Amino acid sequence: MDGLTLTQRINKVTYKNLRIGFLWSSKISLMILSLMLVTLWLNHFTNDSELSSLLAAQFIWQMILSGFGIIYFNRSTEPANYRLISAFYSLIYGLSWGATILILGVYVQFTLLSEVLANLMTMVALLGFYTYRNALYLAVTPILALSTWITIEDEHLTLLFSFEKFMITLIIIESGRRVLYRWFSNRVQQEHENKRLVKELNQLASHDQLTQIKNRRFFQIELEKQIKNTQRLHIPLSLVLIDIDHFKAFNDSQGHIAGDECLKLVAKVIDASLLRGIDSVSRFGGEEFVVLLPNTNLDGAILVAQRIQENLTKVAIDHPASQTSHIVTISQGITTYEESQRSTQFIEKADHNLYDAKKSGRNCYIAA
Repeated sequence: MDGLTLTQRINKVTYKNLRIGFLWSSKISLMILSLMLVTLWLNHFTNDSELSSLLAAQFIWQMILSGFGIIYFNRSTEPANYRLISAFYSLIYGLSWGATILILGVYVQFTLLSEVLANLMTMVALLGFYTYRNALYLAVTPILALSTWITIEDEHLTLLFSFEKFMITLIIIESGRRVLYRWFSNRVQQEHENKRLVKELNQLASHDQLTQIKNRRFFQIELEKQIKNTQRLHIPLSLVLIDIDHFKAFNDSQGHIAGDECLKLVAKVIDASLLRGIDSVSRFGGEEFVVLLPNTNLDGAILVAQRIQENLTKVAIDHPASQTSHIVTISQGITTYEESQRSTQFIEKADHNLYDAKKSGRNCYIAA
């Protein structure tokens, strides 16, 4: 999972949907304007040359704006102030289409065409900008206001009709926006929940439930991956196998609950002793832990083992039943990967060194 909260995810997907909406509405606008420009060129709007020039200038200006929108919003990078940019572009979109509708409805006196165009571009704005309410209303308000003013000026229509049309259109836009946004929000929440569940499943699959460090399954997968990297890049790879000394005696004397706490504390100490993000510690089984050290030679692995031992000594977990010390101690077997070794042979070498460390009196490490 990417670590985003639900609010952050909604914001991220909001911009993604807005970007797609702006691209789509810009392309639709460019297509409609191109058709209208061709129609103007064929003299299907007006024979007045000045009016034709005004319309042509308006269409070309809008086509430039739409082209800019296509170029700008084709970028996938989210700008820090995307809401401000979205609001500004939406306002320009609404004003430019409002001006076109006004010219067609008042000067050319194509009232029906201006009405159809107003409804069409309002629906385009709704479908494209519904994820951000401010952007939607900055786009539709100029279009609605100017198209309503055109109907008010129409002597065949009453003021009441114009007002009712304006209010009904607003109700349709807002109810449509809410339906679309509810669908959008539910989809994002479902995606967020799915990612959270995947993260939890991955956590369960790769982490030891008691100590909360990585488990043996993770270690086996990571070991094979690091061996391949070592073979391909010709870099060292080291392994430290760790066993808590006299842990059975600790469990017998202190109880299993104390034993579990001891395992968790030792795991925490080992994990804190690893200073690089590429290093990992896993619970190998019982009271055994394994540390995997990519790009680390034998000397570097010894330094890590010494650090673990020193940090555990500082914590000083009481162990009255130990035959080695009055506190919990560990034995460590250290080895470095040799060319053409299988993963099982690599682990066996570390295990052999761990066995020698125990034979040598415990509370020490053997590296070879």
